[in-house]
Amino acid sequence: MIPADKPAKISVSISNGMSVEIRLGVKEVKIGRGREADLQLPDPSVSRLHARILRVGEQYFLADTSKNGTFHAGKRVTQLLLENGHAFRIGPYQIHFTCEELSVSGAEPPTVSQGEPCRPQSIVKSPRTPPNTSSFPFGLVGKTPVITKLVENVRRVGASDFPILIEGETGSGKELVSRGIHESSGRKDRPFVVVNCGAISPELIESELFGHEKGAFTGATAQRRGAFETAHGGTLFLDEIGELPLPLQPKLLRALEQKEIKRVGGNDTILVDVRILAATNRSLREEISRKTFRDDLYFRISTITITVPPLRERREDILLLVHHFLADIAARTGRPVPKLTGPAAEFLCAHVWPGNVRELRNAIQRAVVMNDGAELQPGDFSFLLESETPPGCEDPAGAALSRWEQSERNNILAELSRQKWNKTRTAKELGIAKSTMFEKLKKYGIRSPESDR
Repeated sequence: MIPADKPAKISVSISNGMSVEIRLGVKEVKIGRGREADLQLPDPSVSRLHARILRVGEQYFLADTSKNGTFHAGKRVTQLLLENGHAFRIGPYQIHFTCEELSVSGAEPPTVSQGEPCRPQSIVKSPRTPPNTSSFPFGLVGKTPVITKLVENVRRVGASDFPILIEGETGSGKELVSRGIHESSGRKDRPFVVVNCGAISPELIESELFGHEKGAFTGATAQRRGAFETAHGGTLFLDEIGELPLPLQPKLLRALEQKEIKRVGGNDTILVDVRILAATNRSLREEISRKTFRDDLYFRISTITITVPPLRERREDILLLVHHFLADIAARTGRPVPKLTGPAAEFLCAHVWPGNVRELRNAIQRAVVMNDGAELQPGDFSFLLESETPPGCEDPAGAALSRWEQSERNNILAELSRQKWNKTRTAKELGIAKSTMFEKLKKYGIRSPESDR
């Protein structure tokens, strides 16, 4: 059953650095290659109107209207009742259907097995009754004043149509804030497109943003719409905008000012109506002083600035987040998860969390997977304390680092070790751009073991 206030959505990754989400409601959603489609999929194997999603009562149905077919679980389908977690394939694209549930049947809720760690009292009402985290707006789990204020600001700016710059450390929840702004806006029923500027090579990012014509460059075998056209009528979220190459910044500024674009290799001017949200974990003012970011673009995207607080500034929310992640694991696995002991809860509350909420989520997932018992003890999180410097990694300024910097350095070293010193995978796991990763390696004097051989 689909609650009226819990609409479903479909999401798809168009490329390595671009994804699209569309909220589902009463209105039919069209999927295809044509401009009339609500979800445009730029591939020749996709029909102009390939498929439709319709709501009947409280259920959603997928209907295929193509020649090449729509596939689910490896089989071609003409009609499919969509259930939470379903995925279907159109051309080369895997499209995911999700619908938030009010409760999860068959999964035992996670608990704290003893004690009441982490005050204030409102965080954990009783040892056996963990807090309910399903009612927090926009997925921003927390009750601290900074989170309450953040939610208020998201709702307030969502009602406007101004560009928003979202600032915050890596893993703090900037993309959740951007989704919340979109959901609070009049554009919520139109596409929400995410472009990670740090995940796309400089040679391809112009095509990702503005699209390209057939033959515009080697490998451009067909015309393709970019993020601006895909997000027409909706919201375009530019993550890691500080990574945007300097030569491309004037073209982005023109698109924002004139509300028009030209595809790479094309001459036609295309009008676009998008709201721009941008995020950065850098100080763009410092980038301006280094001449790596244009001040006119900065002032254009930062009409309103929202700052997402790091986890260390809202420690009272840690247990709420822990229970949220445990409940999510229980929902996805359909089985009870280990209980969190009081000492383990206190250990988690005391950790610095340089990777913020993302690091906490990964820590909970790893501890649950590796745990063989019925309870999570402090020892299950010992990997958070991995601070031994691997061979070849010097710490010439270790004593000069702040506690937070030392913790961040240890976190990077631990992840590098887990990824066998693959820096690309490490950056992806930490949720940062490769260029940011290399800056931190230089800052903390981290060298791979091979560099000393």
